[in-house]
Amino acid sequence: MQYRQIGTSDLKTSVLSLGSYQTYSRMEYRDVVNLVRRAAELGINLFDVAHYRTAPHTEVVLARALRDAGLKRDQIMIMDKVWWYDNDEPTLEHQLDELLFRLDTDYLDVIMCYGMRPGRDDPAATARLNAGFVTSGKARAWGGLNWSAKDLRIAHETCVAEGLPTPQIVQLKYNIARRHIVESEEYTQLRAETGISIHASDSLEGGILAGSLVRERVLGRDPGNVREEIIGLVPKLREVAEGFGCSMAQLAIAFCIANPQTASLLFGASRIGQLEDNVGAVALVEKHGEAIVAALAGFGVAGHEFDLPPNHATPLTRD
Repeated sequence: MQYRQIGTSDLKTSVLSLGSYQTYSRMEYRDVVNLVRRAAELGINLFDVAHYRTAPHTEVVLARALRDAGLKRDQIMIMDKVWWYDNDEPTLEHQLDELLFRLDTDYLDVIMCYGMRPGRDDPAATARLNAGFVTSGKARAWGGLNWSAKDLRIAHETCVAEGLPTPQIVQLKYNIARRHIVESEEYTQLRAETGISIHASDSLEGGILAGSLVRERVLGRDPGNVREEIIGLVPKLREVAEGFGCSMAQLAIAFCIANPQTASLLFGASRIGQLEDNVGAVALVEKHGEAIVAALAGFGVAGHEFDLPPNHATPLTRD
């Protein structure tokens, strides 16, 4: 396993991080424990989770699984998220308190805040709120989820000017096909000037870039409506993977972590064999990283668009 610095902080993350979206709710609990334990054995130390509206108890499951896997709190890092709701309730502060309760922990290692709703949210004010979570001790670092480079720069400059903890990481869709936003001059320059790291998500495009074209579960959103075009890349990508003697999943992961500005790549797994295969990408990129990037140079899809924040209705149940 490789470890990389999150932004300019003192946090070191494994270059692969284990996600929870659409996974633990489909698994037997003992299998979750075994999966989490094996991830830690393989060197993964960052676990990403959230309050998913389709699986609202995922944080509770993860917290117990970490304990039952024998992992102590100071051995691992937890990343969780807050976001805007339609009527601004619950507040970001309340969401943080509630997710800490569900996780049964006093602090997060990284708190991630969803990006600005166009015309509604102020990046400077949002930066102050999230920086306050760090100064209060409820998080060790903060970052953004689907923030534009412009808003992220405003947030960073606000925190620098006011002596507050700056954003350290931004989670964005980043894969072989969806690359031009992360690799744009605007974002690349921002990262070079601020040290903000990339947390790559959707790097397997819901399994499509791993060669799985059978829709077994609900996939993430498709900004730009380019998923069918991405599916069309699969036969050629399979040939590239065969040329490197690796799985398609390993190829897709290696492409993203070959970018030195990627602190960690987020993936989900529901089977230990799948987990172990994905981790094999670390050795692959050490051996063939530059060649893989070169071989995949022409696979970017121009139609991919920035992923705007979703709309969230506040109550899960109504009176």
